Amino acid sequence: MSADSGNNAFVGRATHVVQAGVIYGGVHGGGGAPAAPAMPVPRQLPRAATCFTDRSDGLVALSAVATTTNGVATVSGPAGVGKSALAVHWGHRARDRYPDGQLYANLRGYDRLAPLAPEEVLHGFLLALGTPADRVPGSLDAMSALFRSLLDGKRLLLIADNAGSADQVRPLLPSAPGCFTIVTSRNRLGGLTAVDGATPVQVGPLDTPHAVELFRRLSGDDDGEGVTRLVRRCGRLPLTVRIAAQQAGSGTSLGELMEELDGDGRRLESLSMSDERNGVRTVFSWSYQQLPPAGARAFRLLALHAGPDFSVSTAAALIDLPELETLRVLRGLVAVNMLEVSGPRRFAYHDLLRDYARERVAAEEPAEVRAEALHRELSHYLRMADAADRVLVPERQHVPLERGADGVAAPFPGPEAALAWCDSELPSLVPAVDQAVELGLDDVAWKLPVALVYFLRLRRHDTHRRALSDTAVRAARRLDDRWAETWSLICVAGAESDMGLHEAAMSHFTEALAISQAIGDSRWQATSIYNIAWTLRLMGRHEEALERQREALPIHRSNGDRRGESITLTEMGALSLALGRPTSAFEEYELALAGARVTADLPTEAKALHGMGDVCRTVGRTGEAIGWYERAVDTRRRIGDLLGLARSLDGLAEQLTAVGRAAEAQAALVEAVAILESLGNPLAEEVRGRLVAGGSGTEPGDPPTGDA
Repeated sequence: MSADSGNNAFVGRATHVVQAGVIYGGVHGGGGAPAAPAMPVPRQLPRAATCFTDRSDGLVALSAVATTTNGVATVSGPAGVGKSALAVHWGHRARDRYPDGQLYANLRGYDRLAPLAPEEVLHGFLLALGTPADRVPGSLDAMSALFRSLLDGKRLLLIADNAGSADQVRPLLPSAPGCFTIVTSRNRLGGLTAVDGATPVQVGPLDTPHAVELFRRLSGDDDGEGVTRLVRRCGRLPLTVRIAAQQAGSGTSLGELMEELDGDGRRLESLSMSDERNGVRTVFSWSYQQLPPAGARAFRLLALHAGPDFSVSTAAALIDLPELETLRVLRGLVAVNMLEVSGPRRFAYHDLLRDYARERVAAEEPAEVRAEALHRELSHYLRMADAADRVLVPERQHVPLERGADGVAAPFPGPEAALAWCDSELPSLVPAVDQAVELGLDDVAWKLPVALVYFLRLRRHDTHRRALSDTAVRAARRLDDRWAETWSLICVAGAESDMGLHEAAMSHFTEALAISQAIGDSRWQATSIYNIAWTLRLMGRHEEALERQREALPIHRSNGDRRGESITLTEMGALSLALGRPTSAFEEYELALAGARVTADLPTEAKALHGMGDVCRTVGRTGEAIGWYERAVDTRRRIGDLLGLARSLDGLAEQLTAVGRAAEAQAALVEAVAILESLGNPLAEEVRGRLVAGGSGTEPGDPPTGDA
């Protein structure tokens, strides 16, 4: 497995690797297949809008589509018209129809940010359906297939909100007859209608009587003619009617509101609706102008945030206030409908209000103030990402930072909290790196991607990992920092290896080696040689790979890097065995095992244990092979290395079959197949064939893509 540091591998101690879900059952003493855990019932619908008014035609239309087999409805209409509110309101009303849950995702189809990729949406859905994070497949097709498999026979509602295109939605569509999908978009998404049989549901502004009713219910004002004129000037959009009602309910007279709306306020450029809509910006200004100075400043500066929502700590960094005070400010903005609560201690703008806030920050804050705010946020992200990295994999080399710069001694109590932070912030961290580049903060632009590499690999965000690492390379080059460039190149190549792009990986690893030699850094030199050898093994060039690992080994030893030495020895053992030298292989694995235990490196220990099982299997020492494989299974189960666990179970099953322990062998193969299928690994079909054949195997050893 590729490395990004002198320690040569993206692996952590067992105490620092999180198993995010249920580990399949053991194989000792049991003869049956492990019971499948019950699938969780997700309840992801956002809170329904208060005082939801009318939309009877839309509700009836959705109910009609829901009666069809595997129905899909596309709810379309202009910005701010209430498409999402309609879909969510219907979802809450129909909750009992879908006992297996409701899934929801905002696809950001019309945001300033790039639309949310189907892979990212499916990743979240699979986690919500109980798939452990390290069993989520890496490719879109495999993720989509697993998603459909999990929903087979289920009755579940899926809302794909704010879709930008049919292609963004199509991989998310369930195939189960009892599922129903609602897609909302400003676009009618004719492709979903033509190809996928979706039923279009069009939504327009509220009828005037219903807009008046909504205003009255929220404000208590009963001035019929005045309210009618006001809601028309608000464009009869639910959002603007709600804001106007809030102002009226706070004591502003209808006359004052109409006077402002009849002024020269420009419409928001994002609205392309009828001429009644020209008061939208003015409506927003009512709430904005009444904010206290701290609230108005926060409303403006938070618009600089690139992600879809933000946490309290991120907001605190942007507006430069303590977190407790920041939380009070954010709650104040929610109280006047200027922000929405998006999750526990997380907040977001409505898309139209975000546009307005961006106008205000550009108009009212000097460029240097905006840059300083973003610098604070990006520095906060870098410190937090680095802190998460140190919790997840403390043995790894970490980016150089001034310790304690943020005054937070331990932001994460353990790996679970670190992973949760990374998961929730990833949609913001990716564009944050681009912001760092735009601001010329190249020190952040290379360190933030490198600090995230282990998390991205753990969660199989390979596309993000490669793109962010490539950004890091360019930033390091602008800084003329050859050391950082070497590290970043190794990160790029590691992602390419995991994506099967071996030629590209070899090119980047070779470039990293050349730079490490030029700057005289033996640590990066050993790392680069190890990874070149590792890539040669992936390409089937075993003799060359062994020679290169023999180059790396003495460098590790001269550096005093016992862990790197052990990892390299496991690779040498695998290569020696592949080349028909079992005696050398066993000796190398033994040395690796001893070094791994000295450094408390359980992933490498598991690799060595499995390798020793492979050697014993090859030379016919079946009883010894069973013992080594059993120890490898135990260790890999402890650290959550599922692909390695499946390999060890497969190897164990063959040896158990050879000594007549058929029931245990079958149980091991059943578990191995289940794991491989959940990972979308093509080896699943091969292992399933052995299961059908009664457990006889061929080559169960660790693959080149194992956990070296």
